[in-house]
Formats: sequence, structure tokens, C-alpha cells
Amino acid sequence: MKFLIPILALALLAPALSAKEELVTLPERDSVQLTIYNSEDLTLVRERRTLTFKDGENRIQFSWANTLIDPTSVEFQPVGKDAQAALEILDTSYPAESNQMLIWTVSCNKAAGYEVEISYFTSGISWQAEYTGVVSAKDDAVDFTAYVTVSNHSGEDYENAQVRLVVGVIHLVERIVDLAQPGQGGGRGMPQDRWRGLEEEAAKGEAQSNGMARPKEIQKAGLSEYYIYTVGGTETIPNSWSKRLRSLEVKGIPLKTVYRLQPDKFGPYFTKVLEFKNDEEHKLGKEPLPDGVIRLYKDAGEGRLSWLGILASKYIPKGDEVKINIGPDAECTLKTKRTGLTKKDLAFRLNRIVGWTTVQEFELVVTNFREIEVEVEIHQSFQGDFDFESEDGFEKHDADTRKIVFTLKPGEKRTITYTVTTRSGTNVK
Repeated sequence: MKFLIPILALALLAPALSAKEELVTLPERDSVQLTIYNSEDLTLVRERRTLTFKDGENRIQFSWANTLIDPTSVEFQPVGKDAQAALEILDTSYPAESNQMLIWTVSCNKAAGYEVEISYFTSGISWQAEYTGVVSAKDDAVDFTAYVTVSNHSGEDYENAQVRLVVGVIHLVERIVDLAQPGQGGGRGMPQDRWRGLEEEAAKGEAQSNGMARPKEIQKAGLSEYYIYTVGGTETIPNSWSKRLRSLEVKGIPLKTVYRLQPDKFGPYFTKVLEFKNDEEHKLGKEPLPDGVIRLYKDAGEGRLSWLGILASKYIPKGDEVKINIGPDAECTLKTKRTGLTKKDLAFRLNRIVGWTTVQEFELVVTNFREIEVEVEIHQSFQGDFDFESEDGFEKHDADTRKIVFTLKPGEKRTITYTVTTRSGTNVK
């Protein structure tokens, strides 16, 4: 451990901190658990140690110097019935000579070694999700692997820590990184009942935490406001280090390839979109997928991979659809042409045109040059007072948009036509 937190003074309580007190450096942590609330730069640390107490009053000194620990959140608790029966916390004092430490006075009625837990909130520890997908040659399946990278810039080393990652949004009165600075304590920040609320939520599923020696895996569990990922086994995460952990690996997720024109989401061009759902049918759906970066490759055969692209993914709830736009694809093309333009029903006032109606005719030609059947989805949006006419199966997507979905066999071409009549000025109904 990098810093001496805490230090046990095996001496009777004195009016002030005495230079004659015998200070003993504590043994290493028995265990430590990090619950990282990524949305607010907040981490709950729960560390356990076995301390030797003497009869009478004992002093335990806790220092947060050179760390980002929030001093308003530090708590000390005996663990187990024997420790709770033998130990009593008499008071917590803050020495005048330092604004970066506190001293607990603990009364012991039976000298022995007892396990205690020290918990606190710190900032500077974060995690981010990353995803890698390998798409099959026919675009009909994807091998999907998810990772989480934990970064520690809290000022403290955490050895053999159990790591829990929380997906969800919380709201703080003040930031922990500010409260950790000298002179920023004094009980300000998140109310203690809310601290304890977060601690209680983080403690759910505590029975699973005994699996700290299991092989690496990430367990998931739902909470009332959040979703928590528990990394199996333990990890040592030194200060200023980052560690990448695999959280999910699924082979052969069914994949649908759609060639889509949807300007509001993917821009004004015809693009190739890979789709699957975060549900059981697609071998997923056990937990939401956090925000992250998706890197896509394509199986080029003989063990080779070709690069498809990289994009940012937003939070994906259970059951939600995942749509990955990988850009234009020359093997399926869309050509748009305006075949007619007419203005009619002109209205005049004082030799000025104040109302008119525009009739436009369009032709879309979609060609599939691929050797597999593909799905095509085209969205056409318009503004103002308009009428839309087509015999090709368009449906109403919303008030301003019409949509058509169809499939094309290998080498097939389809021509689609529609007419838009737009009324302007005094012709608007």
C-alpha cells in the first residue's frame, strides 16, 4: 500500500496526540472492494483489515493526504458479532495540526484481533466500455466481445481489489474531487442518508463478493436505479494505471444487413447498416450495454480480418435495437432523379404571387450487386403542407416522413416513383 491509512496507536487516550504513543503500521488489507459510479466520478471503497486491539481505549488514525478521498464520507465499522460486541467507537476527532487526517477513539472490552471495515468515497477512478465485432463474410452474424477498462488516478494503490461497475446516473450536491481538497470538508457534499443509500445499493448481492478468487468473469445484477457489473476474481490497480477486462463474449449473434436512406440519423446518403437486438433471440438481453466505442472488422477468410470502421455507441437498454452505420457500400446503390416539376394554382394580390402549389415527381432506382439477398429501407421527409402519392407501398412513419421497406434478391433492381404536392403561401390549408 502506498500510504499509511490507517495507523493504529496502541496507547490510552490522551488529551492530545502524544509523541510518546507507539504507532504501529497496519497489515495489508484483507480485502478491498471498489464500486465505481462512472456517471459522477464517484467510487465507493470498502476495505477490510484485521486489527489487534488492547483492553481499554485505542486510537486509529486515518489520513487522506495526496489522495482524492472525500473526508465527509469516511466511516469505521466492526465486522461480525464478536467485533461488534467487543468494540465501540467513542468519538472521531480532527487534529489541529493537520487538515488531512482524523482519529477514531475505539473502546475494546476484550483484547484480541478483530476485523473492521473502513469505507469512503473517492474520485479519480473511472471505467469505460469498448466493443469489438467480427462480422461474417455474408454479413449474417457477428462475433461480439465487450471489454471494460478501469483507470485509477485517485492517488491510492488498490491491491487485489474486487471491482464493481455501476451503469446509471446519480446526482451529487458537490463533486468528490472538490471535497477531497484541504478546507473543503466540514460535512458539505452529499447528505449522509444519501451516502448510506448508495452504500446499501452497492452492498446488494454481497453474497457474490465472496467469489473474489473465482476465475475472471463479470457478473451482472439489476438495482433499483442502476445496473451493476461485478468482475469475478480480484485485480490490482495501481495509481496512474489502467486495466482492460473482458466482460462479455458471444459468438454468432444473428445479424441483419439493411441498406438505409434515413437522413435524420445517418446523413443524406444511402448507407449500409448492421442491426441486431439486445435480447435473448440474439443471444444477448441479460443486461444493458453501457456507452462505449465499437470497433468492427469483417472476416476476410483464411484467418484474415478487414477493417470496417469505428463508432461511438450510446447506452443500449435490454431489448433495444442496435444499429451500426458502416457507411456507403458500392455493392448496393441508390440513384435519385427528379422527373417532373410543375407549379400551379398561382394566387395574386397587387400584382404579387402570394400563393402557389408545387408538384414534384421523383424516381428512385435501387440495385443489388451482391450475391446475397438484402433489405432496403428508405425514409423520405418533407416540410410544410404536402400530399404524398405513390403506388409502391410507402407507409407513414411520422407526420413529415414516409417509409418503404423491401428486399432485393442478388442482382435485382427496383424502380420506385412518388409524387409530392406542396402548398405554399395562401394555398396552405
